[in-house]
Amino acid sequence: MSIGKLVSFDSSRGFGFIRPEDGGPDVFVHVNDIGLDEDELRQGRVFEFEVTEGDRGPKAVNLTAVGGQPAPAAPVRHRNRERNSGPLTAAEHRRLITELLLDASPALTAGEILTIRDRLTSFADQHGWLEN
Repeated sequence: MSIGKLVSFDSSRGFGFIRPEDGGPDVFVHVNDIGLDEDELRQGRVFEFEVTEGDRGPKAVNLTAVGGQPAPAAPVRHRNRERNSGPLTAAEHRRLITELLLDASPALTAGEILTIRDRLTSFADQHGWLEN
């Protein structure tokens, strides 16, 4: 079993990513594999989970909330972005890049998506394109 924090979840598409506590790469999670009601999935919540090998790389299954903690009350903030509306946060950038990669190339594995996303986020940060 692994422990990690849900760092993103798109309820309209039914998937997200968990960042393992041990510092490994983020793990893909899909609503059909979790064993929980979707309304229990809140960004920042800590889960215990098993990791299996999916079609696109490692994925989390059999999630259990750690410590019976309540889900954060505040919804995940999504800004309505317009041209020149200012820099993105790193978390917003990662979420948007993940969605773009999944739309652009469904054949990418979770590991490939994470590698590309992390390199693009690092590049954007080095150029001052992200909020600090």
